[in-house]
Amino acid sequence: MKSFLTILLAALLTLNLITTTQINAGAFTRIDFLFTLSDGVKLDCSKFIPIGSPPAGGWSCALITHGYGLSKFSEMPDAEDFANDGFYSFVYSMRGQGVSEGVSNFISTIEANDLKQIIQYIKNDANTNDNKIFVHGGSQGGIIPFMAASTGMQVNTIITDMASPEQGSNWIENGGIKMTLLWTCGYASNIVRYNATVSRFKPWIYANTKEKWDSLNYYLPINRDFLSQINNCQIPILIQSTWQDKFFNTLGMIRSAYILPYNNYRMYYGAMDGHGSDYIQAEEDFKEQLLTDWIDYHVEGIPNNVMDVNQKFTYAASSFPLGNRSYWSWNRYSSPTWPPAGVQSIKFYFHPGNQLQVSGYGGTQTDLSFTNDVLDPNVTMEYLVNTEFRGSLFDQKFRKTELVFDTPALLQDARLVGTPYAYLYYSSSADICQYNMQIWDVRSNGQEKLVTRINWTDRNYTANQTREKYVNGQSYSHIFKQGNKLRVKITNLDNVPLINSTGDTSDVFLRTNPFMLPVLKAATNRIFINNASKSYIELPLMNFVIGINQITSEVPEKFNLNQNYPNPFNPTTKIRFLVPSTGKNNFVEIVIFDITGRKVTTLVNDNFGPGVYETDWDAASYSSGIYFYRMTAGGFSKVMKMMLIK
Repeated sequence: MKSFLTILLAALLTLNLITTTQINAGAFTRIDFLFTLSDGVKLDCSKFIPIGSPPAGGWSCALITHGYGLSKFSEMPDAEDFANDGFYSFVYSMRGQGVSEGVSNFISTIEANDLKQIIQYIKNDANTNDNKIFVHGGSQGGIIPFMAASTGMQVNTIITDMASPEQGSNWIENGGIKMTLLWTCGYASNIVRYNATVSRFKPWIYANTKEKWDSLNYYLPINRDFLSQINNCQIPILIQSTWQDKFFNTLGMIRSAYILPYNNYRMYYGAMDGHGSDYIQAEEDFKEQLLTDWIDYHVEGIPNNVMDVNQKFTYAASSFPLGNRSYWSWNRYSSPTWPPAGVQSIKFYFHPGNQLQVSGYGGTQTDLSFTNDVLDPNVTMEYLVNTEFRGSLFDQKFRKTELVFDTPALLQDARLVGTPYAYLYYSSSADICQYNMQIWDVRSNGQEKLVTRINWTDRNYTANQTREKYVNGQSYSHIFKQGNKLRVKITNLDNVPLINSTGDTSDVFLRTNPFMLPVLKAATNRIFINNASKSYIELPLMNFVIGINQITSEVPEKFNLNQNYPNPFNPTTKIRFLVPSTGKNNFVEIVIFDITGRKVTTLVNDNFGPGVYETDWDAASYSSGIYFYRMTAGGFSKVMKMMLIK
């Protein structure tokens, strides 16, 4: 039980309560009150105390924190459920939100320090057990507890949903400005009251100038990014993130896994209700059971397998076919490590003729280009936002353009697991340029759906300068089915059609709004594709096989390279090669040269076990003539001749 001194301190803190309302609801008593913080701001709070005498040591405690622009009322149903289960539960509206006083600093250390004071109030309550407290919330409600736990808050455990320790930078990731930043800093005053600095964010976005972008880039990370501090979080933490988060990149939580104590956390990456994600009932049920097991173990001390190291990372992967509201199908996997075993980084190079290949382009064409087609040089960002980037008014001001690249059909299912990257050699005719790379899954019937994206906006650029950049995308997991193709679209406007190829709404969250706000300077944007300047995207894939097929289970006696067929050909031909059993995997390279001896492309560049393999060469972007192809493997080397006739 509490000491007399603790009870006296709680009584003194109660002097800060301005109004108190008590409601009896059968299994618990709800008390509504205002709590005065150290700076004088009063927060609107409710606590739910189970009826009856508390157990020895006091009631276990559940503090539920709300998302941005919401209030304590959005979390009351959960608080009531915990109270019915015998928890002392607590909700409050964060400063500047609901009817709480003060102004919001946009999810920062100010709000984290408020939470620490709330926790101290709970600990000082005579009804509570100080050694059985957990905090759970999503979005803002997930970020603030994680931030507080990384800066000194002590509770038993926290459960954080749809959050990131890089949340300030996530709004303006890779030089862009997310549509969701504009939405979140643009609430009416009856929803959120912003402080003076945050009130400037929306006008800065609409100003669309380098000066205002620099202001956003300076202020957003301050007291909001805390990745460098999470090594101080020594309490158990359950992290649940959605790949499809339109606010925060799951990459932040993946990075956390390399900093947090390995024995103290468990992570889920997949689908969950919120931030533009698919709502999948099976995933919601799984996470609800995981949360219950986590609380049972870390708060109530009930033994279970929630800390099984083989389930350290649980992730769900999307795939065709689509279900209700055009949501993906989802499959769940577990791994003791991240990335999971078997993930390989596969590079896909851009080729002329809309091709995406695992070998670099070696032809004479130097670059590919698309236009940032700003039809009205005086158009404003606010104007385009008001059109939702569609319709006749929008079409008079701005035109979407894109480059499209496809792989050959996959020979077996391949699973994307982790963070895509892009390596760009680029040039633009304007002094600011943007490259939005959308990664799509395309079925054999032509049905396509956006999987994830990589965005880069260069705001410190000199027109017509050649630059290179290696940039991360939005982390994701997806299964590309056998027979499907990977498609990459490089575009000046990162949105999707209002209606997709199935006739359903493509994105029920963003609608036709872009993920990243576009650049409003007309330009021709180039990516370089040949010789040393090869642009590519890099995907973390498992079981990836494209264009190389094992023909039979026969084990050849020796290495060999067969004559291509058909020969002559136009524009595709097949090349068969043999790999014997040598007691290990063998590295095989097949390179194609033109008549002058100049390397055209690398067709095969991988390790192979024993077998007979066949690969295709699509020469649609090459001129007629004689070509040579050479296979090397260990000490084996052989050259063959073929003829392309168009």
